[in-house]
Amino acid sequence: MTRMRTCDCLVLAGALLFFSCVIAGCTMPAQPQTGVEATPTCPGGEIVFLTEELYPFSYTGTDGTPKGQSVEVIRELSRRLNCDSRIEIRAWSDAYRTALTTPGYAVFSTARTHERETEFAWVGPIGIFDYVLYATNDSGITLQSLEAARNAGTIAVVAGDARHDFLVENQFSNIRAFSSDADCLDALLNRSVSLWIGSSATTPETLRKKGIPESALVPVYPLLRTEIFIAFHRETAPATIRAYQDTLDAMKADGTFARITAGSTQAPPAPAVAGDRDALARGTLLPALSALVSARVHGIAAAMETLALTGEIRGGDWERIRPLLVRLEEEYPEARFWYARPDGSYYTTVDNLTSANLRDRTYFPGVLAGETSIGTIVVSKTTGRYTAIIAVPVRDKGEVNGVLGTSVYCDSLEELLFRDFTLPEGYYAFAVDALGMPVFDSLPGRIFSLDDDTRSQVVSMRDGVLRYRDEGTVHEAVFRTEDVTGWKVGIGWRA
Repeated sequence: MTRMRTCDCLVLAGALLFFSCVIAGCTMPAQPQTGVEATPTCPGGEIVFLTEELYPFSYTGTDGTPKGQSVEVIRELSRRLNCDSRIEIRAWSDAYRTALTTPGYAVFSTARTHERETEFAWVGPIGIFDYVLYATNDSGITLQSLEAARNAGTIAVVAGDARHDFLVENQFSNIRAFSSDADCLDALLNRSVSLWIGSSATTPETLRKKGIPESALVPVYPLLRTEIFIAFHRETAPATIRAYQDTLDAMKADGTFARITAGSTQAPPAPAVAGDRDALARGTLLPALSALVSARVHGIAAAMETLALTGEIRGGDWERIRPLLVRLEEEYPEARFWYARPDGSYYTTVDNLTSANLRDRTYFPGVLAGETSIGTIVVSKTTGRYTAIIAVPVRDKGEVNGVLGTSVYCDSLEELLFRDFTLPEGYYAFAVDALGMPVFDSLPGRIFSLDDDTRSQVVSMRDGVLRYRDEGTVHEAVFRTEDVTGWKVGIGWRA
């Protein structure tokens, strides 16, 4: 037999090795197929989401599992991010404390307050609701201000909740804290408290679960409107927070969020108006809105400046001042008028001499120095609502001896403006003050649609054009600065 050459042996050995590998599965790994998207890795690993009984946002279903609008938002976020979601319903104080102190946890639905800002990492908003003071229908309690609630008996509130923080911040001492809204309701019904700070969104279900008709309670005073968020432990990686926020924005942009929450914060539709959107907004809508805002605010300021010259106001006698302010409030129902002494103590038509003080307000020293202040946005000390301040100095014998002021409620001003000013479909309007504080926003279901960065752009310019993102959708807007108030008033639309 003829001897094989060495190279022939090598070729044969290589061929046998190749076929053996094919059979054994030891060939090179297959490359991913083009067009097939890789499964995303869950950013930051598993997070335990804690919540409370807060219908319709979160509650225990008949099968014992968590249900609700916010719960479904969390589940959809987890699905899109390929994360195993673990959701637990606990007492609010326990849920809040755990997320605050334990890495890997988050709590929802949580009001994002100034005091909490640095304690958590935030994603949202995922909802909005109003806080309301309730009494029983036979209590005879009526309130015309938050100040009056100090003398109306004990107020029930959920311990550690944003409503609790609000009362403490405003130095209320007539507070009794409970672990849940259901316990607050029980205390109200058994007369151990006189009032309860509940929520317009959740109170009907709290009553239903106890078999109590809604007519058993009456809302006696509206407090705050607040957006609610997911609050992650503050050491959660920034990349994880970005991933959750970007995914939430994408859910809002594609309509999923609106379907889950019944459209409560759905982005406005694109304008159905023929022609150039920018030209219509700049040439027609913005001048009309600007004129309407200026006329309303200037009218109030002019009436106050005239009133400040009268003998009743200059004399500083509250009993003679009060009837004049009552008449002004009849003419301008969106405002509450007040008179302040130089030491910052002040009177309102509802509470007479209040327990609060204005000397720490930024505008107050300037008015005492003789300058009129128009348009500063603050949170009212007596109502807890965002208000636009108009304050004029009162002079007697050449010296400033008082301040005549009004708090124009921003929500009431917004309602009044858009009752008279109808925007074409797809457009919305907004305003911020000279510091970027929100004045009004006509988007339904929102407190304000401009984020902090966009507001900073607006504040830095007298007028201009904006392009920005809101809840995952690109928007455009034109704006201008009001001469009377210094507010930046704008018209926006979805691009």
